[in-house]
This record gives sequence, C-alpha cells and structure tokens, in this order.
Amino acid sequence: MIKIDTYYIQHISVQIRHLPSGDIAIWHPFNLFLADIIDGICRNRGRWDRQYNNWIVFSQFKFGVISEIKSKGVQHG
Repeated sequence: MIKIDTYYIQHISVQIRHLPSGDIAIWHPFNLFLADIIDGICRNRGRWDRQYNNWIVFSQFKFGVISEIKSKGVQHG
C-alpha cells in the first residue's frame, strides 16, 4: 500500500505519494497560484511527469521538499 499525505495550501489540496522507489510524487489540482509554489519547490529536485500531471521528486530531495510544503500549508489525513 502506498502512503499518501495530504496538505492544504490556501485551501487547495496537495497530495504526496510515497513511491516504492523512495521517490515521492506530488500532485495538486490545476491552480496557477499553487502551481507557482509547487514548481518553485520541486524544480531541480525532480522531474515533471506529463502522463500523470505531477512532479516526481528524487529520494535525496524528498525530506526538504516535504518540509517546504509543510511550511506553506496544513496537513490532513
């Protein structure tokens, strides 16, 4: 079972899936405000996956990325 954490930034959900590889996948609904925030956090720490419309953040950066997302929002679930 893949663990999924959900955070809310400005009341918009951001889902972080912990992948078997050790990487994380970060997804949020389409929102330009939130896209600017998440892109800024993830850029140069992973890659954009067009097929799933989410960021794949490499394992060596995941704790820093999660920490930055936590600092911007509130966790639920």
